Amino acid sequence: MRSASTSGPVVVVPQRRGRPGTLPAWWLVLVDAVLVVGLGVLCAWPLGEAYLGHRWLVALVAGLGLGVLVAWVSARLRWGAWLTVLVAVAGYLAVGSAVVVPDRTRGGVLPTADSLRDLVTGATRTWRESLTLPVPLAETGTVLIVPLLTGLAGGLAAAVLLWRTRRAGLAGPVLGLVLVVGCAFGDITAEATLLRGLAVAAVAVVWLRWREQRHVRARWGRRVVATLAVVALAGGAALGVAAMAGTGDQRAVLRDHVDPPFDPRDYPSPLAKFRAYKKKEALRDTTLFTVDGLDSGTRVRFAVMDYYDGIVWNVSGGPGSVHDSGTFRRLRNDPEANLEATTRGTITIGAYTGVWVPSVGTTLSMTPLTNGEVDGEAAGELVINRETETVAQIGGVKQGTTFEIEAEVAPELADEEVRELRAASVALPRPKMVPEELVERVQRWQVEAGFDRGTDGEVALFLRDAFREHGYYSDGVDDFTPSGHGFSRLAVLMKTATPVGNAEQYAAAMALAGQQMNLPIRVVIGFKVPPGGGEVRGEDVTAWTEVKFDDAGWVAFDPTPEEDKKLRKPNDEPNEEPQPQVLQPPRVPGEPKEASDNLQQGDGERSDIDILEVLGTILGILLDVAKIALLTLPLWGVLLYKFLRRRRRRRAGDATVRLTGAWRELADRMRDLGVRPAPGATRRESAYAAADRYDVVPVVTLAHTADRHVYGADEPTPEEASAYWADVDTALKRIRKATPWWRRLLARFSLASVPWRAVLARARARLRRIGAAVGRGVLAFWPVARVRAGVRRLARREGTGSFRRKR
Repeated sequence: MRSASTSGPVVVVPQRRGRPGTLPAWWLVLVDAVLVVGLGVLCAWPLGEAYLGHRWLVALVAGLGLGVLVAWVSARLRWGAWLTVLVAVAGYLAVGSAVVVPDRTRGGVLPTADSLRDLVTGATRTWRESLTLPVPLAETGTVLIVPLLTGLAGGLAAAVLLWRTRRAGLAGPVLGLVLVVGCAFGDITAEATLLRGLAVAAVAVVWLRWREQRHVRARWGRRVVATLAVVALAGGAALGVAAMAGTGDQRAVLRDHVDPPFDPRDYPSPLAKFRAYKKKEALRDTTLFTVDGLDSGTRVRFAVMDYYDGIVWNVSGGPGSVHDSGTFRRLRNDPEANLEATTRGTITIGAYTGVWVPSVGTTLSMTPLTNGEVDGEAAGELVINRETETVAQIGGVKQGTTFEIEAEVAPELADEEVRELRAASVALPRPKMVPEELVERVQRWQVEAGFDRGTDGEVALFLRDAFREHGYYSDGVDDFTPSGHGFSRLAVLMKTATPVGNAEQYAAAMALAGQQMNLPIRVVIGFKVPPGGGEVRGEDVTAWTEVKFDDAGWVAFDPTPEEDKKLRKPNDEPNEEPQPQVLQPPRVPGEPKEASDNLQQGDGERSDIDILEVLGTILGILLDVAKIALLTLPLWGVLLYKFLRRRRRRRAGDATVRLTGAWRELADRMRDLGVRPAPGATRRESAYAAADRYDVVPVVTLAHTADRHVYGADEPTPEEASAYWADVDTALKRIRKATPWWRRLLARFSLASVPWRAVLARARARLRRIGAAVGRGVLAFWPVARVRAGVRRLARREGTGSFRRKR
């Protein structure tokens, strides 16, 4: 019987290796330094999404270079650990002053007491500041300490592991930690994250594997191509799943789990204050803003609201919001605003209070002025949500502040142009509850108007015109029309024969109806610039809806009836002939009101479960699991293969095959741990090669036992095979105890014991069998079989006989 010992086509070339702490050849040091810096930059690249400009990259490269330099000097001069760390700290203080806080140095280079104090205190404080300050972070200041220290620690640790230890492979996990820090302290937006990660993984695996086994003469070209093929296959599959899931280039970052400096959910809904602007004398006739330079009729927004919780429409963009709701980030003025702006003007804050800053269109530049001078403190507190173009000031606006605005405003579209538009694909948060009265009333309007759903633009125009035609206006000043836009208020609005309300109710109702008809729609509160500009009072505040269309962006719709369209009740006319008072009968309790009448704003939730929403959530979870599984395919695939291989060997029916399988399992596990016997070596030769490394395991005795059973006169019994497996398990346990934990972990994923040629041959054979089975199934398909039978019958009828070839 042939020996069970096998090995790959590698030959160990005897070569003397240096002791730990001895620098390798200069060319290898140069290659290591270049790759550590290059891969470190790629791993930390997500960190740059949170910074302005490119000074963060300068700080990162400076840190990586400084770490590699300190590690090289330490290896050359044989410094100890403490001295190496002290020199790294000194280098951080010397280089950090010029890189991080050059404005506090002497001549932009030499450290000063102020710069050193900033570096020392910032080394601990800046990590939280980089998460709590609104992004993008500034180009100067202590926030640049994060990339500098990340590069310094990563470069130093990786280079030390490469040049001072025999565990050079651990440089890969160190660079992986740099990637983790870069992603954690970066922003949610990212570009080509998967491609960049795959490139880093491929280069790092090939580089570290070659560096560890550069003395082994093997077919490195084939190994490199195989590694790149596996990484490319896993990456392509993950890209496909990511595209199916539609997650976009976003990720979870630490700043989303730290108390943010601005969360719109911490403030009341701006639409909830609508009635106060209209009814309170302190706001109705008071100047809120003074507008200058903006065209008459221009829409100026306070805030955009795209989430309805059953109580109010509110501003999104905080932690946990959907992607298309955006996120509030520091407002950065566009340097080319002067060339792109179509609207320029100023808005001066009067009696208005709140955090929402008036804005117009797409804000390109917004500069706060106080007493005619730029207010740097206020400018640093401005944040913007680029998805909704909502601007806010942390801490609230201040009376007397003037905002110089440069914006790009799209022209108003005619109804004929809107009818041809189709809705864009936007993922907005679904409303928590929708009144049934609203849905039923809109459906009744559709039937009465004979409206058959056409384009999305026609649907938006239908909703706008229906609310205008069937509704009446009331600002609640001269009557007792209830305020608010909660669930019960909208239910009352739509169940009455003649809806009565103001822009607050009509905009809220149209937005809910539009979302039920699959329109990407939201609510906006603001005002229109009065003719000639001037003062804007509380009575000028209004609300409208916006729908997003392809090639047109967000288009505004006003569903509120004209203010002069008011409902006149029969008893509005004064009775000139007074009637005598008549004693009224006692009031008899009637039927209880409907549940929607007693339901206050936000009382509970509906018990109906949206099956499609539940299925969509489950499908999203499954897609995420599939994406993770495909990304980690090279890892768990190896573990699964080794598990099935061991299971097949241990459950073999023949006792001899089962016993030889135990030896193969032991040989493969030792091969994964780095034992490389010569090609074609016997069991005993392989055992002697392993005995030098693992003297605590009787490997030679196990080899002799296997040879005695395999080549002996008698076949081994099942009991002897089971006892041999028990001895092998005991030997494997001792080997694991004698091996460092990190080496055991790498051995689990090692491919040294995987016979690629045999695996590929079996895969090709199985594919051929599957193809043959599919071919037989196609030929046996009943239409083909019937045609062949008919041809045979016709041949017999004409006397030509069988189709079989005659001898």
